[in-house]
Amino acid sequence: MAKSILKLQARKLRSEGLGIKTIAYQLQVSSSTASLWCRDIRLTPEQITELERRSHDPHYGRRLAHVYKQQQERKEKILTLNLKGIKDIGNLTTKELFAAGVSLYWAEGFKKDSQAGFANSDPSMIKFFIFWLEKCCKIPKQRLKFRLGLNEQYKDQALEIQDYWVQLLEIKADQFQKPYFQKVTWKKIYENPNNYHGVLRIRVSKSTELLRTIHGWIEGLRKQVG
Repeated sequence: MAKSILKLQARKLRSEGLGIKTIAYQLQVSSSTASLWCRDIRLTPEQITELERRSHDPHYGRRLAHVYKQQQERKEKILTLNLKGIKDIGNLTTKELFAAGVSLYWAEGFKKDSQAGFANSDPSMIKFFIFWLEKCCKIPKQRLKFRLGLNEQYKDQALEIQDYWVQLLEIKADQFQKPYFQKVTWKKIYENPNNYHGVLRIRVSKSTELLRTIHGWIEGLRKQVG
């Protein structure tokens, strides 16, 4: 989360009468940082009295400890379930990989174009799609054409972002077409804007027959549920 938003939240919590340590704990920042952000906020006499009462309440700290314990248990449960999920998937057979790729194309692939294609911003998903093309469709990377979709504010970084994909996917720069830029004002504040890599569009050259075949595969999946 961006520090500017954390600061605003800290000041809001302090205005509501929360203690510095409680604010630091809730926002996962140091007490010195929370104190610095809130140093000019004056508490009401009632809020000061409540903070003093809490400092002498033997159960108040225990409640915080309980909350912390619950958070730790939640993190451990999430990790356990994540590892279980990885184990459940295991190593996919060729048939399973084929079905997974068809499902992915059904969800994200180009269906109304004349050539097979795919667009996404998730590097892992894109790598999986290309892997599927190579292993199940026998399409070498050399037949793929790429185009970046970028927010206009990253216009000066287009070549740098393109190079990120070139290195990640082990492809050639001349496989890229001219990028297109979107004039969109983001309302969301991103914590790590430098990790923005745009949307990558992939097209398979001379793939009309492949696209029609993929339509058949998708229809095969659809018929599984009648």
